Amino acid sequence: MHPNMTNQEIVDKFFDRYMKRDLEGVKDVMADNVVWYFLGRHKLAGKRNGLNEVIKFFDTMGGIMATSKPAIEKLIVAEKENYFIECQHIQTNREDGINIDHYVSVLWTFEDGKIISGRHFFSDPESVDRYFSAVATR
Repeated sequence: MHPNMTNQEIVDKFFDRYMKRDLEGVKDVMADNVVWYFLGRHKLAGKRNGLNEVIKFFDTMGGIMATSKPAIEKLIVAEKENYFIECQHIQTNREDGINIDHYVSVLWTFEDGKIISGRHFFSDPESVDRYFSAVATR
């Protein structure tokens, strides 16, 4: 539990530890039974259950974003009680011309100082489906 940390700080700590591949440190800020929602009608769509599935999802997304060279503008970042939300404008810059320019919100939920879920909301789900269908491999 992190009584003196804001939800933003918990998310930042998650990304810091994730990027360092410190999976024991990730467990300090993310619940073992975390659930992640990335819905749609594309190859990456679905619900991930548990820390291992969520980390694998982030690994897959990281690979796609590395070749997509995204420009990410955080429009709104807010938190209230057990929630934290980021609203972003994302524009990719892939060399193959398969790109997306869209708005997305990610809602994080916390319990006892740990991330217990994440949900992506897309302003244009059809564009997201086309983009991830084109760039994702399973």
